[in-house]
Amino acid sequence: MIASVVRVPWHTAHGGYDRLLDHLPEVRRITPPAGPLATRATGQAHRLLARSCPLPFYPAEHCATDLYLLASRSAAHVLYGDEQYWFSRRRLGPTAVTYHQPPAHLQQHLPARTWRKLAPTAERIVVLDPHQQTFFADLVPADRVHLIPHGIDTTAFTPAPAPPPSNRPLVLTVGWWLRDWTVLNAVHAWLHRRYGDGVELVVVTRQARTRAWHPAARVLEGVAEQALVALYRQAAVMLLPLLDATANNALLEAMACGTPVVATDVGGICHYTGEAALLPPPGDVGAATEAVEKVLTETGTAAHAARRASARERAEQFAWPLVADQMRGVYQLMEEAR
Repeated sequence: MIASVVRVPWHTAHGGYDRLLDHLPEVRRITPPAGPLATRATGQAHRLLARSCPLPFYPAEHCATDLYLLASRSAAHVLYGDEQYWFSRRRLGPTAVTYHQPPAHLQQHLPARTWRKLAPTAERIVVLDPHQQTFFADLVPADRVHLIPHGIDTTAFTPAPAPPPSNRPLVLTVGWWLRDWTVLNAVHAWLHRRYGDGVELVVVTRQARTRAWHPAARVLEGVAEQALVALYRQAAVMLLPLLDATANNALLEAMACGTPVVATDVGGICHYTGEAALLPPPGDVGAATEAVEKVLTETGTAAHAARRASARERAEQFAWPLVADQMRGVYQLMEEAR
């Protein structure tokens, strides 16, 4: 079994979907070629081929692993099908493909007629939430679509050994993709009007310099994993306003650190949080603000401690070893069919 591996540059050392392979030692990793000659050759091939690839994001590194898979007859797993699975659709070996984007974005990536041709070329399609499962079950037989959740490293992301101080509670937001910045700014404005400097507002994002933020918010970029874990542990509440989602790394990281979460009820979010988070409706500033304030008023109480324990307990259900065992079941089906 082989698997294409592309590291997402903004994921932390222990974050990201490729960490799945740390718990599947029997799978051989296929990575982009290194060295000046190989890199140059990859770039030339990419310039020739990328024009005939309709995927909206298809850099040279993805093209290189795609071509390697095309040349191999081994059973293979494409970890980021949204960005990698195109030329390898013609490979002769069996292929499992994981898709990460919500259905609405998948429909924007490729026209319906292309999906009808592309999806059946994968023997197994792995999805991260029930909405994706429905999308692909309309394209291939339902028994070829497998809902296997995104995992989290519950040994790297852990709760604080002691409760954090509650004299100035921290409202933390992490990430950038499909975030609802309009809701975030409105909630920040309300919290600052009500509490002033009595509440700390922190945003960790890749977009620190690309947009305007509330003046009271401290915006950080390029935060090391250890510092990020410290922020999760310190936070009284994680505020995650979203436009759409399947799985979400920041959500799982926060829950694994025992951080109470307020996240928009979109896509697959409730599939991951269960009852361990407050989920206001999309675009509802009032509901999001009310949920954050509810958690803030509990800071330092037994109710807050219970929220922390519930978040950690829920995250443990998505520990990578458990997810890897589910993935082995898909690999076994592929080997049996050969």
